[in-house]
Amino acid sequence: MDSNQTNIEAPVKTGPTGLSITSLVFAFLCPPVGFILSIIDLIRKHGRKKFLSVIALIVSCVIGLVAIVVAAILFGVMAPQVAKYTEKSNVSSDMQLCESVKTAITTSMLDPAVINSDNAGIPAENQWIYVEDIDTSTDFGRSFEEMMGAKPYEIEQMMIKSSYMGTKASGMRFMISGANTVIVEIEHSDSTGNKGRDYSNSPISTYSYSYYSY
Repeated sequence: MDSNQTNIEAPVKTGPTGLSITSLVFAFLCPPVGFILSIIDLIRKHGRKKFLSVIALIVSCVIGLVAIVVAAILFGVMAPQVAKYTEKSNVSSDMQLCESVKTAITTSMLDPAVINSDNAGIPAENQWIYVEDIDTSTDFGRSFEEMMGAKPYEIEQMMIKSSYMGTKASGMRFMISGANTVIVEIEHSDSTGNKGRDYSNSPISTYSYSYYSY
């Protein structure tokens, strides 16, 4: 080996690292990832320039904050609309259940087989009767249960699950006020839109249903 030969050392790299470049790219594409990668590059000891990692850290923080502010604004605008839609949907469920109960009661009390039976059990007129108290040992009660596909006491549970008022939506009752007039109501329901306020109204129409809200 030639003793006069000079050893040539490789130049020391001082430019940005691949990690810092990657962190800057992700700062725009996915700020959380860019933030993490920039932190990792900043705490590493490699003697190379870290200005790109600093920029990536700043960009990811700014974009992240902007995203949070925009999301908060959108949530503030959309949340009331979503709540209103949900309330209307659940109120509709209350009304549909009342309509189903009304139809089952009307059909059962007008059924010739029930009318002519010795065990008809058709409820007396002008008296409020809770649906869960319908006697299924009578022909009227059996007919009602068959039409609803559920036992009377199960109907209130159905109402509690679907109603906006939840467990407060108790007390579904009905009254037969004529041969062709059935009123069905939920004593505690928010179908009126008057949450928390004393409110009552007469039936929307005969042979229909009404609601009370407390």
